[in-house]
Amino acid sequence: MKKYFWFIAASCFALFLTACSSGNENEGSVDKKDSVIAQKEEFKKAEVIDQVTIKLKPAESYALYVPSTYDPAKKYPLVLAFDPHADGRLPVSQYKELAERYGYIIAGSNVSKNGVSWEDSKFIVNNLYTDVLQRLSVDSQRVYMMGFSGGARIANGATILHSGIAGVICAGAAYPAVNSENPRNNYVFLGIVGLDDFNYTEMRKYDLVDLAGHNLKHSLITYNGKHEWPPMEIMNEGFLYFEFQNMRKDLKNKNDALVNQYYQPKLKELDSLMNGKHSYAAYQLCRRTINFYDALVDLKPFYDAYNILKTNKDVDQALQQSEKQMQDEDKLKQQYLQCFQTKDVSWWQKEVKTLSQKAQNSKDDFEKHSSARILSYLSLIAYIQTNGALAQNNVLAAEQMVKVYLVVDPSNNEAHYLNAIVAVKSNKVKEVYSSLNKAIELGFNDKGRLENESSFVSLKAEKEFQDILGKLK
Repeated sequence: MKKYFWFIAASCFALFLTACSSGNENEGSVDKKDSVIAQKEEFKKAEVIDQVTIKLKPAESYALYVPSTYDPAKKYPLVLAFDPHADGRLPVSQYKELAERYGYIIAGSNVSKNGVSWEDSKFIVNNLYTDVLQRLSVDSQRVYMMGFSGGARIANGATILHSGIAGVICAGAAYPAVNSENPRNNYVFLGIVGLDDFNYTEMRKYDLVDLAGHNLKHSLITYNGKHEWPPMEIMNEGFLYFEFQNMRKDLKNKNDALVNQYYQPKLKELDSLMNGKHSYAAYQLCRRTINFYDALVDLKPFYDAYNILKTNKDVDQALQQSEKQMQDEDKLKQQYLQCFQTKDVSWWQKEVKTLSQKAQNSKDDFEKHSSARILSYLSLIAYIQTNGALAQNNVLAAEQMVKVYLVVDPSNNEAHYLNAIVAVKSNKVKEVYSSLNKAIELGFNDKGRLENESSFVSLKAEKEFQDILGKLK
């Protein structure tokens, strides 16, 4: 599961701005480097490079994809990606087709991850930013950031403070790793979140409330999914958001064929929803489409529909109900949080069974997705509680928490891996091996982590432990 970066003191703002050389000084220095085309390096094109070592920081690296159309004599938009587990290859490989389609360079940090302080993260971001812009031919006006979960918090925090970033895509989390009372407004923000993601309410609040008072273009995309990097067809909306914003900045860049390719289906969808009297869905479509296609197409059909729908009683009722449901879900999460310290495993089994049935069978869409989100939230809290108990070497508390973890998320390989650690501390060797095998069966494949886990030192010489290591890459 994922840990999270929370707001930290504003005292590090100036340090980050200095490290990134933001403002006009930064933009001038980048432009100067970009003009020296002969200094740009040649990288393999149309191929994911797992590890590019940062020249000025050899201990750090990033995964890289350069589109087949890359020519050092031209300049290309760049996306810097941040995964919560320092797996830069994951977003780079997952979205390489989009990079190829739109002619982007993607670089994914192999260093930035959950658990790294913002103080260190800002230098990791700057090292990546600087290395890519020095070595590849990048359009310094079109540098974007992208992140998932804890990586989204880093991407958002860096974007807020760095004037050289044109936009950010935050998937699965929104609140930035650093708080700023006066964030810049000359960038675009796009949030992407699955309907079953435990951070769904956070994402909605950030888009509807936190950004509402700021003069920047922002939107939120939801889809049927959980807490994970979005599928490629959903992330395509993110690349379109960047493309359309670039067209708006200078209409000479407008690509009518690309705009109409995605706009025309929206017109048909609007007609279908209006004819079917799906007022709330039509209202949401109008808001998203006006946001995405503003200044690029004739939006009269959507404005006309929106002006009718915004006074529609069904839409008003749906908006009020949605707000209440979000508040109720947050309250329920807080109640469950207290139950970790007061309820036994048998109580959790009954509660999880009820939530699971609702998540699978409820005919009420909100109840269905809300129950799934709460289950994911409980999994996150159980993970945090178990890890916290282990860090304090409180074996009894860890035993209790990991049992709850296994109840709320039995298919999570992390729960079984942590159960193996708890088992070895409780001298239950057979349970250690059964838990590790189950973790591997469910997808655990981090051989380095298993080899370096200090709790397993006494087992390393045993054949059964070596057999388990042999199953991992």
